[in-house]
Amino acid sequence: MARWQRLYYLGMVLVLILAVTGELIWLPDPLRLGTRIYWIDAIDLLIYVLALIPIIWVAGALRHMLSQGNIWGRVRSIAVIAASLASAIILLTIPKKIEISVSIFLITWLLVFIDLFFHERKRRKMPVQSVTVLVSTLCLLLVMFWPTNVLVTYPGLTLNMNRYAQANGGSAHGEILGVLVFERPAFPIDWLYAKLFAKYTFEPNNLGMSLGEYNQEVRTMKEDANAAGSAIAYQKVGKGKGITSHGVRITAILKDSPGAGVLQLSDVIEKVNDDSVTTVQELTARMKMTKPGDQVKVLVLRGGQQVSPSVKTRANPDDPSRAAFGIQVANEVQYDIPEPVRYHNYILHEGGPSHGAVLALTLIDQLTPCGVTYGNRVAGTGTMEPDGSIGPVGGLEQKAYSVSRTDADVFFVPSQNESEARRGAPGLLIVPVNTIDDMLNWLRNNPKQKSQSTCS
Repeated sequence: MARWQRLYYLGMVLVLILAVTGELIWLPDPLRLGTRIYWIDAIDLLIYVLALIPIIWVAGALRHMLSQGNIWGRVRSIAVIAASLASAIILLTIPKKIEISVSIFLITWLLVFIDLFFHERKRRKMPVQSVTVLVSTLCLLLVMFWPTNVLVTYPGLTLNMNRYAQANGGSAHGEILGVLVFERPAFPIDWLYAKLFAKYTFEPNNLGMSLGEYNQEVRTMKEDANAAGSAIAYQKVGKGKGITSHGVRITAILKDSPGAGVLQLSDVIEKVNDDSVTTVQELTARMKMTKPGDQVKVLVLRGGQQVSPSVKTRANPDDPSRAAFGIQVANEVQYDIPEPVRYHNYILHEGGPSHGAVLALTLIDQLTPCGVTYGNRVAGTGTMEPDGSIGPVGGLEQKAYSVSRTDADVFFVPSQNESEARRGAPGLLIVPVNTIDDMLNWLRNNPKQKSQSTCS
């Protein structure tokens, strides 16, 4: 076998090795590389290992191109070189664009096989070797990556929150961990992993949207959680107003809604019949005073301008005695963040809102002289609500199990998720909380170090 062929096959073997290990990337999570660098930080460097594969294929294609005089053979090699370079550049520059990276990578992989196939055809009529490798690889990849209509949730990774977020002028005092779990469409091999490893759970895929749309939604949730955690943290240390609501934004207009054609998506309702509306709760209270079928005058902010349409109501499906517009709404909130917060962009932290509460705790710790952990190694999860309360999140069984594999002293969880967390890690100190103040009070009342009088 020529050296260029060995390089081609070496790249393919590395693809399969990384495919298997990539599915089990959570297993080494307890590893720590110093005080600040966690396993999730090391994973960011693995993107360079993945980018090495197309570089190996470039080297193989160059050798092949220079060793032959056949024009068609050189064209194939040039195609492999171009696709490999494109794949490496995309992986290194926009690794978060998974769909683009995977597509270019697969095209490169197919071009490599085509080059091997036609080269073997010159020696034998039936290129048995290249066809066998292609079919075997395809079968293995189908088992490993063919998506099903089932969602799998399994243990994930902890991250150093002081590395994830740094408040301007703040400094880390205590060790605070966030925790991520994996949730995605299940592949056939996941049922084997569920037999070998703990805390794999399966449920029907009820996302109601494409995977691309879902990924975009969780990215938006992540940005909102960053803003909410930051605003609440600054409010707690006496800076800023926290999170305030300035109306009710229309997020969806339901089918057969009487408001269709009158109200528009992203309209912000500010008044109903001349009564101000700043929150969803206030809108609900105003609608209780309206009879189904009544015409209601609303003041909405649309594209920066106020308009005052009249909207007919209908009976609320959940309570026919109450009036409804037939819309879905959310508070139009503003985040008061007086000073900038810098975020580390982890490749595997795609999105979601569940780090909001522990982010707020982290920033409070950074902005408080001597910190607030009192020597405890803290882990936590939960959404950050505008009023400072902590909302429920998913995957608590897997999150608790992931935290139990670390040296965390305490795991703060939303009170609504307490039972799930205890199922995931019966031996872990789990503290249910409803607010940020619950976290702060528990840490103050359960110090691991006697005094915080000396600190940096």
